[in-house]
Amino acid sequence: MSDEPVSRYIKAAVFHPLHIVAVMACLILAPAAIATGMIAPWIILPILAALEVGYIGFYGTSDRCKRMVEEKEAKKAKMLASDNSPKAAAQRQKERFDELYKGLDPSLRKQFDELRKRCDAFNEMSDQYSTSAVAREQLSGVNKLLWVYLKLLHTKMKLDRFFETMNTEELDRQERDALRRLEDLPTDALDPIAEKKRSSIEDTIQTVRARRENVKRALENRDFVILEIDRIAVKLTGICEMAINRQDPGAITQDVDGVARSVEATEQAIGELNLFTGFTAVDDMAPDILSETRQKVR
Repeated sequence: MSDEPVSRYIKAAVFHPLHIVAVMACLILAPAAIATGMIAPWIILPILAALEVGYIGFYGTSDRCKRMVEEKEAKKAKMLASDNSPKAAAQRQKERFDELYKGLDPSLRKQFDELRKRCDAFNEMSDQYSTSAVAREQLSGVNKLLWVYLKLLHTKMKLDRFFETMNTEELDRQERDALRRLEDLPTDALDPIAEKKRSSIEDTIQTVRARRENVKRALENRDFVILEIDRIAVKLTGICEMAINRQDPGAITQDVDGVARSVEATEQAIGELNLFTGFTAVDDMAPDILSETRQKVR
């Protein structure tokens, strides 16, 4: 599921068992045919290449291949979801991290990468003091903060996209038009048609005002998210600088714990925006972001 949509279908076509058998047969028979003079290489090789490209292009983009891949992924996801072992839980967290990270806009992804790179000092400390409970506690706290930071970036991106679809000037125009139509209605309460129109217009006005209030709340939430993004980045950078300078591990742990506790309200605010973000209770658990970085470097 980490592959791009088209590439994973092509990958499935390439590694299809029948395709592998056919490729192996060609690798055996084609050289034999060329060696015995049955066919010239400049004839057979272009033909085989054309067949390979045609197969991948046809089958790799076919609905049948897509269904096969999606059914296998759904089955794998179902099995993983029902597996409560620590290894399966870690795999689910890793896949969720990949989903959010790769879903960020390039500029936000770069912003996250820059902060994660600054936190490499904790990777080095974890390597040097792998048996230290303090080092493990610090690494866990920094992972949690990076996870909250990633979720904040994701939330900001979703809110920005929401505002791109909103036009407050259009809301103002709709309210003015509705109020004008309401004033133009006859005041005769015995006119049933006029009362139906009045009810419809009043409902429109209420809806427009509710939408404007939603925009206002979304703006306030966005401002808060931006402030928290900046705060966590500054805090983590300061903690990482302490780690680089080999300052008191106890003080570092205390700072990490303090910031980690301070983001509980932040996570609650993110949870209230789950209609925008799509976050669930599963996203409360932080993956091993720094540990994964160290494994890739190695």
